Amino acid sequence: MRLTDKWMEIMGQQARKPSGWLGKLLFSYLAAQGHKPLTRWAIEFLDVQPTDRVLDIGCGGGMAIKRLAQVTVEGFVAGVDYSENMVQQALRRNAAAVRAGRVEIRHGNVAALPYDDESFDKVIAVETFYFWPDKVANLREVRRVMRPGGLVMEGSKESPNPQKQVALAARMEFPLYSGAEIVEMLTAAGFSRAWFETIPEKGWGWLCALGVK
Repeated sequence: MRLTDKWMEIMGQQARKPSGWLGKLLFSYLAAQGHKPLTRWAIEFLDVQPTDRVLDIGCGGGMAIKRLAQVTVEGFVAGVDYSENMVQQALRRNAAAVRAGRVEIRHGNVAALPYDDESFDKVIAVETFYFWPDKVANLREVRRVMRPGGLVMEGSKESPNPQKQVALAARMEFPLYSGAEIVEMLTAAGFSRAWFETIPEKGWGWLCALGVK
């Protein structure tokens, strides 16, 4: 295996589940900063209200949770992440809101969310959908914890060069999907309405797919 291929494999593993010093370096700061503009744009589609209960799947270091908690002053924000490292970082970043009972962050994954049926008004997942093990089944699990009429949002980046995008995804061992493909999955998972929005940007564009329970 070439050194570049090995490095891309390691990067893919760290993106899926940050761990150790490399995960801390790359995904506690660099990746978190890179997610900020996309996260802000995608969250706008949720129209989060002060009383909303919101779940962030793959919450990483908790930056989106902090932003959501500033809006849901009479509601609740929960986060789950596959990486213990990220859970601890998210807890530190949102310590005051956690102590106040307005935020909860748990170790877990989308295959079996640690929440009861119909617990949330809104669900977000920013740049984590690539790593979900069974996309349609996992979307059904997301739908389970959503209240009737609730909204799910999946935000990710897309490349203006599809061939380059697919090649990069293969080297990092995670698949990339178009907005139309994600909408098809949302529909198959039982969402009553699904659509997507895009913004072409230099290098990587932005994609936001949404579904209503």
